Amino acid sequence: MSLMDQLTQVVASQMAQSAAQKTGLSEGMVAKLAPMAMGAIMNGLKTNASNPQGAQALASALDRHDGGLLNNIGNLANDDTMADGQKILGHVFGGRQAVAEQELAKAAGGLDQGQVNALLAMAAPAVLGALGRAKREQNLDVSALAGLVTEEGQRAQKAAPAEMSGFMKMLDSDGDGNLNNEAMGIGKKLLGGLFGKR
Repeated sequence: MSLMDQLTQVVASQMAQSAAQKTGLSEGMVAKLAPMAMGAIMNGLKTNASNPQGAQALASALDRHDGGLLNNIGNLANDDTMADGQKILGHVFGGRQAVAEQELAKAAGGLDQGQVNALLAMAAPAVLGALGRAKREQNLDVSALAGLVTEEGQRAQKAAPAEMSGFMKMLDSDGDGNLNNEAMGIGKKLLGGLFGKR
Protein backbone atom coordinates (compact mmCIF):
# COMPACT_ATOMS: atom_id res chain seq x y z
CA MET A 1 0.00 0.00 0.00
CA SER A 2 1.39 3.39 -0.96
CA LEU A 3 2.08 6.19 1.51
CA MET A 4 -0.82 8.21 0.10
CA ASP A 5 -3.17 5.21 0.37
CA GLN A 6 -2.22 4.75 4.02
CA LEU A 7 -2.64 8.45 4.75
CA THR A 8 -6.00 8.57 3.00
CA GLN A 9 -7.27 5.67 5.10
CA VAL A 10 -6.19 7.36 8.32
CA VAL A 11 -7.68 10.71 7.37
CA ALA A 12 -10.92 9.20 6.10
CA SER A 13 -11.47 7.34 9.34
CA GLN A 14 -10.26 9.90 11.87
CA MET A 15 -10.38 13.41 10.42
CA ALA A 16 -13.81 13.56 8.80
CA GLN A 17 -15.77 14.53 11.90
CA SER A 18 -13.45 17.25 13.21
CA ALA A 19 -12.84 18.65 9.72
CA ALA A 20 -16.57 18.73 9.01
CA GLN A 21 -17.20 20.67 12.22
CA LYS A 22 -14.42 23.13 11.41
CA THR A 23 -15.28 23.74 7.74
CA GLY A 24 -19.03 23.29 7.67
CA LEU A 25 -18.68 20.57 5.05
CA SER A 26 -20.42 17.22 5.39
CA GLU A 27 -18.30 14.30 6.55
CA GLY A 28 -18.91 12.67 3.19
CA MET A 29 -17.57 15.71 1.36
CA VAL A 30 -14.50 15.81 3.61
CA ALA A 31 -13.85 12.14 2.86
CA LYS A 32 -14.14 12.88 -0.87
CA LEU A 33 -12.11 16.08 -0.93
CA ALA A 34 -9.32 15.27 1.56
CA PRO A 35 -7.55 12.76 -0.74
CA MET A 36 -7.62 15.32 -3.56
CA ALA A 37 -6.23 17.99 -1.24
CA MET A 38 -3.43 15.74 -0.01
CA GLY A 39 -2.71 14.64 -3.57
CA ALA A 40 -2.33 18.23 -4.72
CA ILE A 41 0.03 18.96 -1.84
CA MET A 42 2.12 15.86 -2.55
CA ASN A 43 2.29 16.79 -6.21
CA GLY A 44 3.45 20.28 -5.26
CA LEU A 45 6.14 18.80 -3.03
CA LYS A 46 7.21 16.57 -5.91
CA THR A 47 7.72 19.58 -8.14
CA ASN A 48 9.64 21.52 -5.52
CA ALA A 49 11.80 18.54 -4.52
CA SER A 50 12.71 17.77 -8.13
CA ASN A 51 15.90 19.83 -7.78
CA PRO A 52 18.71 19.09 -5.31
CA GLN A 53 18.19 22.29 -3.31
CA GLY A 54 14.50 21.65 -2.83
CA ALA A 55 15.05 18.01 -1.92
CA GLN A 56 17.68 18.96 0.66
CA ALA A 57 15.43 21.65 2.15
CA LEU A 58 12.56 19.18 2.52
CA ALA A 59 14.85 16.54 4.05
CA SER A 60 16.19 19.07 6.55
CA ALA A 61 12.70 20.12 7.58
CA LEU A 62 11.56 16.51 7.95
CA ASP A 63 14.51 15.74 10.22
CA ARG A 64 12.44 17.47 12.89
CA HIS A 65 9.25 15.51 12.17
CA ASP A 66 8.46 12.06 13.52
CA GLY A 67 4.86 11.84 12.32
CA GLY A 68 3.46 11.98 15.85
CA LEU A 69 0.55 14.11 14.66
CA LEU A 70 -0.78 11.09 12.80
CA ASN A 71 -1.46 9.46 16.15
CA ASN A 72 -4.02 12.17 16.91
CA ILE A 73 -5.55 13.30 13.64
CA GLY A 74 -8.12 15.39 15.50
CA ASN A 75 -5.37 17.93 16.20
CA LEU A 76 -5.38 18.85 12.52
CA ALA A 77 -8.46 20.99 13.15
CA ASN A 78 -6.75 23.03 15.89
CA ASP A 79 -6.29 26.70 15.04
CA ASP A 80 -2.52 26.59 15.67
CA THR A 81 -2.08 23.55 13.46
CA MET A 82 -4.12 25.12 10.69
CA ALA A 83 -2.12 28.36 10.92
CA ASP A 84 1.06 26.36 10.39
CA GLY A 85 -0.70 24.46 7.62
CA GLN A 86 -1.31 27.76 5.85
CA LYS A 87 2.42 28.48 5.99
CA ILE A 88 3.18 25.07 4.51
CA LEU A 89 0.73 25.69 1.66
CA GLY A 90 2.37 29.01 0.84
CA HIS A 91 5.79 27.39 0.63
CA VAL A 92 4.59 24.40 -1.40
CA PHE A 93 2.37 26.21 -3.91
CA GLY A 94 3.80 29.72 -3.86
CA GLY A 95 1.63 31.99 -5.98
CA ARG A 96 -0.42 29.01 -7.12
CA GLN A 97 -2.21 28.47 -3.80
CA ALA A 98 -5.34 30.35 -4.85
CA VAL A 99 -5.45 28.36 -8.08
CA ALA A 100 -5.19 25.12 -6.09
CA GLU A 101 -8.13 26.17 -3.94
CA GLN A 102 -10.20 27.15 -6.97
CA GLU A 103 -9.51 23.87 -8.76
CA LEU A 104 -10.38 21.81 -5.71
CA ALA A 105 -13.56 23.80 -5.19
CA LYS A 106 -14.59 23.16 -8.78
CA ALA A 107 -13.68 19.47 -8.59
CA ALA A 108 -15.95 19.13 -5.56
CA GLY A 109 -18.88 20.67 -7.39
CA GLY A 110 -18.46 24.34 -6.60
CA LEU A 111 -17.63 24.59 -2.91
CA ASP A 112 -16.80 27.81 -1.13
CA GLN A 113 -13.10 28.53 -1.59
CA GLY A 114 -12.72 29.36 2.10
CA GLN A 115 -13.89 25.88 3.05
CA VAL A 116 -11.37 24.36 0.66
CA ASN A 117 -8.62 26.57 2.08
CA ALA A 118 -9.39 25.32 5.58
CA LEU A 119 -9.31 21.71 4.48
CA LEU A 120 -6.01 22.20 2.68
CA ALA A 121 -4.58 23.77 5.86
CA MET A 122 -5.48 20.57 7.72
CA ALA A 123 -4.17 18.30 4.98
CA ALA A 124 -0.74 19.91 4.65
CA PRO A 125 0.57 18.98 8.14
CA ALA A 126 -0.76 15.45 7.64
CA VAL A 127 1.21 15.03 4.41
CA LEU A 128 4.41 16.34 5.99
CA GLY A 129 3.83 14.15 9.01
CA ALA A 130 3.49 11.06 6.83
CA LEU A 131 6.68 11.93 4.95
CA GLY A 132 8.51 12.62 8.20
CA ARG A 133 7.49 9.26 9.62
CA ALA A 134 8.51 7.45 6.42
CA LYS A 135 11.87 9.22 6.37
CA ARG A 136 12.59 8.21 9.95
CA GLU A 137 11.29 4.65 9.82
CA GLN A 138 12.90 3.86 6.46
CA ASN A 139 16.07 5.85 7.19
CA LEU A 140 15.76 7.71 3.87
CA ASP A 141 18.57 9.92 2.66
CA VAL A 142 17.93 12.98 0.51
CA SER A 143 17.96 11.05 -2.75
CA ALA A 144 15.65 8.32 -1.48
CA LEU A 145 13.28 10.89 0.01
CA ALA A 146 13.12 12.74 -3.31
CA GLY A 147 12.39 9.42 -5.01
CA LEU A 148 9.56 8.68 -2.58
CA VAL A 149 8.02 12.13 -3.02
CA THR A 150 8.29 11.82 -6.81
CA GLU A 151 6.64 8.40 -6.80
CA GLU A 152 3.84 9.49 -4.49
CA GLY A 153 3.33 12.73 -6.39
CA GLN A 154 3.03 10.87 -9.68
CA ARG A 155 0.60 8.44 -8.09
CA ALA A 156 -1.48 11.34 -6.80
CA GLN A 157 -1.47 12.98 -10.22
CA LYS A 158 -2.74 9.82 -11.89
CA ALA A 159 -5.43 9.36 -9.25
CA ALA A 160 -6.66 12.95 -9.47
CA PRO A 161 -10.09 13.50 -11.01
CA ALA A 162 -10.26 14.97 -14.50
CA GLU A 163 -11.15 18.37 -13.06
CA MET A 164 -7.78 18.49 -11.25
CA SER A 165 -5.55 17.18 -14.04
CA GLY A 166 -4.89 20.60 -15.56
CA PHE A 167 -3.76 22.04 -12.24
CA MET A 168 -1.55 19.04 -11.51
CA LYS A 169 0.16 19.43 -14.88
CA MET A 170 0.58 23.14 -14.28
CA LEU A 171 2.41 22.39 -11.04
CA ASP A 172 4.78 20.16 -12.98
CA SER A 173 5.64 22.87 -15.48
CA ASP A 174 5.25 26.03 -13.44
CA GLY A 175 5.53 25.25 -9.75
CA ASP A 176 6.79 28.30 -7.89
CA GLY A 177 6.87 27.11 -4.31
CA ASN A 178 9.95 27.61 -2.18
CA LEU A 179 11.24 24.82 0.03
CA ASN A 180 14.33 26.61 1.28
CA ASN A 181 15.42 25.92 4.84
CA GLU A 182 14.06 29.19 6.24
CA ALA A 183 10.71 28.78 4.53
CA MET A 184 10.25 25.23 5.72
CA GLY A 185 11.02 26.17 9.33
CA ILE A 186 7.21 26.37 9.57
CA GLY A 187 7.07 26.98 13.30
CA LYS A 188 8.57 25.60 16.48
CA LYS A 189 5.14 24.78 17.86
CA LEU A 190 4.30 22.54 14.92
CA LEU A 191 7.70 20.90 14.57
CA GLY A 192 8.58 20.53 18.22
CA GLY A 193 5.11 19.98 19.59
CA LEU A 194 2.58 18.37 17.32
CA PHE A 195 5.09 16.36 15.35
CA GLY A 196 7.27 15.73 18.36
CA LYS A 197 11.03 15.82 18.75
CA ARG A 198 13.27 12.99 17.71
